[in-house]
Parts: sequence; C-alpha cells; structure tokens
Amino acid sequence: MHVHRLGLVLAALTACGPDGRADATDTATAPTGTTAPASTSSSSSGDVAPTSTGDASTGTLTTTTTGTTEEPGTTTALTTAVDTSTTEPVDPSTTTVGPKLDLPAEMPIPVKDIPGLVSITFYESTSGVMEFTFSVDGPELNTLLADPLSNANRDIEGTSVEFYDVYYSDVDGVFDPLGSYLTIAGSFGAKLPAGGGLNLAEISLNFDNNELEFGSFLASFVGLGDNYIAGSEVNAIDNNLDTHTTMGNTVDTPGQRLRVTLGFKSSLMPG
Repeated sequence: MHVHRLGLVLAALTACGPDGRADATDTATAPTGTTAPASTSSSSSGDVAPTSTGDASTGTLTTTTTGTTEEPGTTTALTTAVDTSTTEPVDPSTTTVGPKLDLPAEMPIPVKDIPGLVSITFYESTSGVMEFTFSVDGPELNTLLADPLSNANRDIEGTSVEFYDVYYSDVDGVFDPLGSYLTIAGSFGAKLPAGGGLNLAEISLNFDNNELEFGSFLASFVGLGDNYIAGSEVNAIDNNLDTHTTMGNTVDTPGQRLRVTLGFKSSLMPG
C-alpha cells in the first residue's frame, strides 16, 4: 500500500511517552490456551533519561536509557506469514498465528529489485518514534553483522544496551541479499521491570515518487525474556506509528536474537 509522506508525518506521534519503554505492569502473561493482548504503550522504569544524538537519515541516530531488572524467565515465539488483516492477539502456546501467505503464481522478487525503490525506513519506538533510513544498495541492508552486537557493531541503537541489525532476508529471517523480506534482529540487555526491547512501529519502502509502502505481512518473529509481550508483533504491520512490537530481552539467551521479519506487497505480489 502506498501512502503520501504527509500522512506519515502526521502519523509519527510518540509511541512510548517521555519515560521510554513498557512498564512491568503491561507484561502480564495470559494463562495457557489464552492469548495475551497486544501492547500499545511503552514506558520504562529506567533511571536515566533517554537522550538522542546523530542523524536519523543516515541510520546513526541513537537514543540511550537504562533500567534495572529483576525476575528471570524466557519465552520464545515463532510464526510464519500472516496476512495484515489478521489483528487478533498471538497465542504464545502455538508456533503459527494463521495460514501461510497464499502467493500468486508468479515468484516474489527481491526487495531491492522493486521498481522505483530508493530507500527503506525502520521506525523504532524507544522514546518516541525514531526513523532510521538506509539506501537500497547500502551496506546496512546487504550485510549480516556478526554477534555480539554493540555500539560499534550495529545498524540501529535503541538504548545503551539495545542494538539491531537490519537486512534483506527470506521468510524465516535468514540473511539473503536477494531476499523478498526485510528483517530487524538484535539484542536488548534488560529484564523486568524495564520494558521489553525491539520496539518496531513499522518498516516503510520509500519510492522515487515520494510515496511509501508499509509492510503488509508478518512473516516470522522471535520474542524472548520476561518482558516480551506476546501478540504485539502484529503492531508492525498495522500502518500505525502509535503502536509497536515489544519483543523482550536477550539477557539469559545471549546466543539468540530478538527478531521481526516483514513482507511487502510490492515484492511478494509483483506486477
């Protein structure tokens, strides 16, 4: 779906509020067999006010904030291809939230081959919505960064303990420079009572005619830790910058990454 940039600017309201991430009171876990509601708030109990530096247009804008954490616990969720019309909360006890995307007969095309595409913007909501824009042919989207991610080894920094890698991928979030999907994956080093990390509001394709297209399909994701909000994943494809994902933390799983992978109509349904 293409919308005018003016609408985007009016939509880019603060998602997290002045205090940062989701409070621990927003992360209650639903009993087995029920669904946990998606979160649309993100305030933190961190003791350092967030600060922003850098140039968002080059992907170097950073925000820092910290928070202390307590209770242990880790959950993981993984799903495959969900139509954007699906808005029901995700049941964390299952590995799929809906049928696989029924693609047309023609093959999907690489994201970078979409006609007229010039750049891609990731809208991250640590303390208000921040835009990180990368060229289609730039190194960020065409390179998989090695772990561990850090301030010196990342594409996006949310807080001083939150680092993300963005890249072209397949439906499962596996790096592929000719992939038809876009992935943001990384680490967040704070448990409850700090709110969960990887707060993705949207990803947009930016075209040479000044139009843009938000993601249409939730392809797959990974949520970890005690401050992961199951069901928040669909917020990455609701075309609303006031909502976002909350994918948790990697404190107890340093060898794993939080992740959200999205598909776009322009690459999955070309023509």
